[in-house]
Order: sequence, then C-alpha cells, then structure tokens
Amino acid sequence: MAIKGSLKEASLPDVLQLLSMGKKTGCLGLSFHDSFGSIYFDNGRICHAAIVNRPLDTENSVYTLFTWTSGTFNFEANVEPEEGAERVSVDPQSLLLEGARRVDEWSLIEKKLPSFDVVFSLDRSKLMLNRDPLSPEQEALLPLIDGHRDVNGLIRDSGLGEFEVGKALYGLLNANFLLPVGRKRTTPTLPRNASPLERRELASALYRAGMHDEALREFRAIVEEAADPVASFHLGLIALRQKEYSSAVNSFMTAAPHAPSKMALLHNLALAYDALGQLEKAKLVIERALSSGGSSEPLIQLEGAVVAMRLGDYQTAKIRLSEARSLWTSNPPPAIWFHYAAQVAAITDDPDREILLLAAAIEAHPESAVLLNNLAAANLKRENYAAARDAAEKGIAIAPELSQLRRNLSAALEALSHADRQAASR
Repeated sequence: MAIKGSLKEASLPDVLQLLSMGKKTGCLGLSFHDSFGSIYFDNGRICHAAIVNRPLDTENSVYTLFTWTSGTFNFEANVEPEEGAERVSVDPQSLLLEGARRVDEWSLIEKKLPSFDVVFSLDRSKLMLNRDPLSPEQEALLPLIDGHRDVNGLIRDSGLGEFEVGKALYGLLNANFLLPVGRKRTTPTLPRNASPLERRELASALYRAGMHDEALREFRAIVEEAADPVASFHLGLIALRQKEYSSAVNSFMTAAPHAPSKMALLHNLALAYDALGQLEKAKLVIERALSSGGSSEPLIQLEGAVVAMRLGDYQTAKIRLSEARSLWTSNPPPAIWFHYAAQVAAITDDPDREILLLAAAIEAHPESAVLLNNLAAANLKRENYAAARDAAEKGIAIAPELSQLRRNLSAALEALSHADRQAASR
C-alpha cells in the first residue's frame, strides 16, 4: 500500500499511528522546505529517526518532525536504516503525548519565529543590562548569533534540536535581545568534513522526498569519488523511475558485488530487464533470487509471475501469483497483483475468475482507476453492459484524463441504448 501525501492533509501523528497499527516495516521520508527527515519502522515500532544535518537522537528527531505542519511524506516499504545507524525500538504511541505538548508550545514559538531562514544579531547593549539568568540553550546560542547565521545555521552549529533552539530564541526575542537582520534562503548542504554516511543520508533523503534530480546529482558525486554500492543502487532506482532502463541495468550490475540488500537489487534488476524486453535475462535473475532466499518475498514471486506470463508460461505464472498472494497476510495484495492475476485469468480463458479477481481488487483498492477500467473492459467482453458502465463511471470520477475509461463508457452506453431500442421495437 502506497502511503504518501501532504502534511497539511494528514498530520504526522496520524501517519505514525497508521504505520504502527499496520505493523509496517520501512522508511517514512519527510520533506519540509529545505529540510529532510526519515523515520524507520520495524514491524510497527520506530527503530531509527534522523533529520539531515541535525545531530539528534531518534526521539528528539521525531519530536522535531512533529513541528513540521506542512511539506510532504512518502512511505517506502522494506527500507532499512543505513548500516551503522543507531537502532532502537520505540512504540510510536509513547512519543505522541510528549510530541503533542511540544507542538502546542511550538505554536507559540511560531508566532515569533515564522521561518528558519531568518537571520538575527544580538542587541548587545540590552544584553549587557540583563540581570536574569539565561538558559543553557540560550547561553550556547549567544556566540553563534552573529548576524550571518540563520536559524537553520544555529540549529546545525549548536547541535541542539529545532525545538530547543526555537524555545531559546523565543525567550531572547521576548526579552528584546535579538535584532532581525533579514532572511537567507538555504539549500541542504553538508559540512566540509561530512562523513560518507552523512553524505549518503542526504542523498537518500532527497530520493525519498521525490527530488530525484537532486538525489541523482548527489549519488553521482558519491560514486565519482569512490565505489559505493548503495549510491550505485540508488542511481539504478532513479534510472528505473526515469525509464532509462539500460542505465538502470548498468548501475545495478555495478552495485551487485557489494550490495547490502541482494534481494532488492535482484528484484529491481529483473524489472529493468523486463522493461527492456530482455525476458530470458529477467527470468534468470528471478530464478537466482528465488534460489537465494527470495521465495519468501512476495514482490520477487510477483515479478516471476509477470516474466513467466510474458514468456507464455501461464502455469508457472499462476503458481508464482498464488505464492505471492499467500505471502501478503496482514493486508490485501497491492493493486498490481490483482492486475496481473486478472490478466492471466483472461489469457487462460477463465472469465469468471477474471471478474471475481477484479471485483475483489476494487474492494481492496477502490481508488484505482486502472483496475476500474479493467473491470469495465472485462464486463464489456461478457456483455454485462450495466456493470461496465458503472465501473467506467466510477473510474472517470477518479481519473477523468484516462481515455480508455471514456472509450469503455461510450461502448457500454451504446450497447445499452441498442438493447433498449431492440426491446422497444418488440
């Protein structure tokens, strides 16, 4: 199930609860202006969280991310933290109460501090007259408030979290110790002495945020400096998304000898060969994956079914589809499984199964215009014109730009009209 959207429409606490209840494993990527964060899940529990250029532990990273009330999020299943990253096991529910309290306070801070690109200088004459003690966070910030660093820079260089810096600045602003200098637009950068892990985390965050061109630039720079299988693998993923399938194959082959996740690499390499029409190579890759432990991976089984179907081996396709279906236990299979399962049923002259599969698909994925189009087409073949009309109309309400839906609707309406005329003439 793809989980992505806007933080204005779905709050981060709501998204965390959804992933926790669904016992999801993978990475939730978040972007907010020029900042990028990641929350990793292991069977519904948070196992790692980080924000690019923020030296925060997992809990404080999550608390900081709660303050992001706009931006985007995207969940990628079965993605693990980078090797060497801190791992914990935290129930998201335990963070929500404290997170809510901090967000309540943040709403006050935002009124004084609406943007992280604001630059402040100190009003030293007023500060010299101050007799009240400052907090440790305020004391730590004073040497850094120089009229050049914006709030992002203060967070980065102080080592404090966004919440702590915001709260400290809020107090200094209320005491009139700060003078606004202006604004400074920033882009995500790394310190000169950044480690390879930090550089890779930035590139991965850009990728998860859907900023593929920027991620491509960063991963290429990493690969040019030194052989990096993770960077090469991501270059392959980006090439796949951009439909540059030959480049994807080259990147995956470069990453293969030292790839941290062999199954993910073999699966995506098979997808690239499949897209190139090199089906025998795709078959060999899938067979290698299956023999190396991939038989318990539903996406490996599904791609094996797709390749077998394209090669005309429908019996193997049915077996692989059945194996894949049995591995999706906590949730219905994804829409793509229903699509190919129904397609195999149609090719092997089993129209009843095709209709049953597509009806189940719509129940599991009611917002899939493609599946609704397939259901309309299947009903047209069986001369179930009213059912075809209903499916096409629902699909058009979701994706009016899909021309096939309009063609199927037109065919269904024409057939129904013809039937009405014939009935009237009797």
